[in-house]
Amino acid sequence: MTRYRIADDVAWVSLEGLDSGRIPSAYVARLPLGPPTTLAGSACVVWLAIADGGSHDEITQAAAQMWDTDPEQIRGDVLTLIAELVDVGLVSPD
Repeated sequence: MTRYRIADDVAWVSLEGLDSGRIPSAYVARLPLGPPTTLAGSACVVWLAIADGGSHDEITQAAAQMWDTDPEQIRGDVLTLIAELVDVGLVSPD
């Protein structure tokens, strides 16, 4: 089973706001030259789940719990986002 984590050369900060009603946002960049990327809303929630590491299923479950939704409703979108983040080098498979 493949597990995922934030790539070693990535720096990031987040403004989670999950309890404050604000839209959560994460600002991520590959160092030293990568352009900054903003992940907002549900993409930030998935990013926070990836930060804890895990498989597709574990990340989907964690994101669903943070976003208070059914994991099956977001599974496809989570898988797509993980693949995109791997493609641009922000996330690495373990």
